[in-house]
Amino acid sequence: MSNLHSEGQFSVTNKPKIAFVITSLTSGGAERVLSTLANSFVADYQVTIITLYNVMPFYELDSRIKHISCKESYNKNMRFIDSLTNNVYMIGSLYRILKKEQISVAIGFMTTTNIYTIIASKFARIPCLISERTHPDYDPLTNFWIKIRKKTYPYSTKLIVQTAGIKSYFSKFLNPEKLAIIKNPLADSLIAFRDESKQKENIILSVGRLDLVKNQRLLIEAFSEMEIDNWKIQIVGEGELRSELQALINDLNLENSVELVGSVDNVHDYYNKARIFAFTSNFEGFPNALIEAMAFGLPCISTNCPSGPNEVIDDGENGFLIPVGDKNMLKRKLEILIAQPELGERFGASAKASTTKFETKHISEQWKHLITEALQG
Repeated sequence: MSNLHSEGQFSVTNKPKIAFVITSLTSGGAERVLSTLANSFVADYQVTIITLYNVMPFYELDSRIKHISCKESYNKNMRFIDSLTNNVYMIGSLYRILKKEQISVAIGFMTTTNIYTIIASKFARIPCLISERTHPDYDPLTNFWIKIRKKTYPYSTKLIVQTAGIKSYFSKFLNPEKLAIIKNPLADSLIAFRDESKQKENIILSVGRLDLVKNQRLLIEAFSEMEIDNWKIQIVGEGELRSELQALINDLNLENSVELVGSVDNVHDYYNKARIFAFTSNFEGFPNALIEAMAFGLPCISTNCPSGPNEVIDDGENGFLIPVGDKNMLKRKLEILIAQPELGERFGASAKASTTKFETKHISEQWKHLITEALQG
């Protein structure tokens, strides 16, 4: 997937050196955002991505980006003392990389990595920006990490969040001047594949990892109770609930009309051919897949979950919002869009127009403003 080049291929330049820090570069939403931003920054900065563990990048990276890992692999069977030792190792390794690469600004992604980045950056005496990617009220952190987060986050240069709801949480223990809201960017590499000439099919699409948070069960059960012919559901994503969801599909005799597609690198093909997009999350940091579907001109139905959907969907104007977990309302809204294709077209056009502000060029400028502030210190 990646055309990443190895270390040491940079020419001498005066561009500031920045480093993103994240656990790994697998196929998640945070990883897509980081990869999109890193690619957009290569014209202005020398960009390094530091991952805690060495995993082949899922999303394509510009050849000018340097990738360094702190450790080869993750040990799932660590005892408590091993975990503490690993934390100390990660901070030390991260500090050494920041110093060796002469990084001017470090940018952390996700809670544990943010904490490592703050401490390592303090030792390296450089500013650090950190970015939360989930809603903290619903983040499955242990009390240990919640306490460490409250202690360390005030030492960051700036915390970037995606929604007003998440900002409100952190404003309880962070100076408001340290908080900034920046939405997630739409990947240029994805939008480039938008093709309105593609023949639409009677598909209700859902995109997201297969877990309790995304609640694809709600969509499958709602669909099973609808009296419609010649429609099917495609769920793009992979996760721990695959076998459970497949068993549900089998139990409901939906094997021919509900497909668990798995993780793909051509998600644009699915956006291009679907007629409706359904987003059933119980909570979100920011709904990347929903924004992508809207950008592809799909009429969307989304749960009004914390946080994000109600900041991008104006109910009844460019999509539908439904209460979290409300199967009957989901059925009703799906039936409306199926029965009224002209309404779906109107929603889709409005949705596409409303997402232009999420284009990478706009979002990256907001990030670059904060990086410049940090550099000027």
